[in-house]
Amino acid sequence: MRTNEFACAELPRGESYHRLGRTSRFRWWTTPLALAGFAVLLFFLWMAILLSVTIVAIVEGSGLAPDSVRISEIAQLAFGLLSSALLIPIVLFVVRVVQWRRVGSLMSVAGRVRWGWLAVCTAAAVLPVALGVAAFLPLARIVQPGLVPHQGAGGTEVFAAAMAVVLVLVPFQSAAEEITLRGLVMQMVGALGARPGERGGDSAMARVLRSPGPSVLAGGTLFAALYLATHPGDLWTTAALVVMGLGAAWLTWRTGGLEAAIALHTVNSLVQFTLCVFEDRLSEIGTGAVVGAGLPLGAGSPIVLLLTTAQVGLYTLGVVWLARRRGVRRTSADTPR
Repeated sequence: MRTNEFACAELPRGESYHRLGRTSRFRWWTTPLALAGFAVLLFFLWMAILLSVTIVAIVEGSGLAPDSVRISEIAQLAFGLLSSALLIPIVLFVVRVVQWRRVGSLMSVAGRVRWGWLAVCTAAAVLPVALGVAAFLPLARIVQPGLVPHQGAGGTEVFAAAMAVVLVLVPFQSAAEEITLRGLVMQMVGALGARPGERGGDSAMARVLRSPGPSVLAGGTLFAALYLATHPGDLWTTAALVVMGLGAAWLTWRTGGLEAAIALHTVNSLVQFTLCVFEDRLSEIGTGAVVGAGLPLGAGSPIVLLLTTAQVGLYTLGVVWLARRRGVRRTSADTPR
């Protein structure tokens, strides 16, 4: 018996990011089995989160919680962020155990997180995010004054506790959503198209599935579709989610990894969460898609769509320019390392 018979699959050679799931271990049943495993693990995750929230509510109602700190709001903030962050181990488990490939193939065409490129993208995200926030405040006061909150922070203890939660968990929450939507989803769709020479690989359907279009469309619109299903009247936020999602998905394909999408999502979410905490609007966090998806302020209004489009467009242009200057690889290596 060969020693590498049970080894996990290596990166496929010379493939774009969305095709990295089409490894030597891929079979027709890999995708449905991965979806089933993800659904089962997600169910148990939500059951655990629900139990934790219930325990916190009981503790608060019993009078054991200190009055000086609104423990329920801080706990809900933490549980909301943690429930998203815990998608990371779930997705990595599905990739490593169900799809039987290296988890690094989920990160980039290099088979790992390109930390230097992630740092560059994070720095590049600061300007468009800052411009979006700076433009929102005066614009909202003119067009929709009700969008601009005026209340101050809810005390030193509340502010400090909430900011500690935000700074610790938001990067993981943002990365988890990108790993799931722009990582797992895009690569599962991209893996469906058979290669030339494989059975059915020369068909028109296989050529379409091998192209980045279906993967970008799926990874960029899934969250917006789920949000619209639960908020059928909120078309402005849904449209903004589509713009943000498609921009992140296209950049993931264009740069060969998740770094650009994670950077924008993290910087944007940190800014929006901090503003919500400073304005004492903890109860609004997690109630909609705005904070969870890293959208600019002003959900449910045309302003959010306008600012999201401008922000994503500016960031995309900057990242593409930087990727060209730095020679960022878009496909996996043609020869094994």
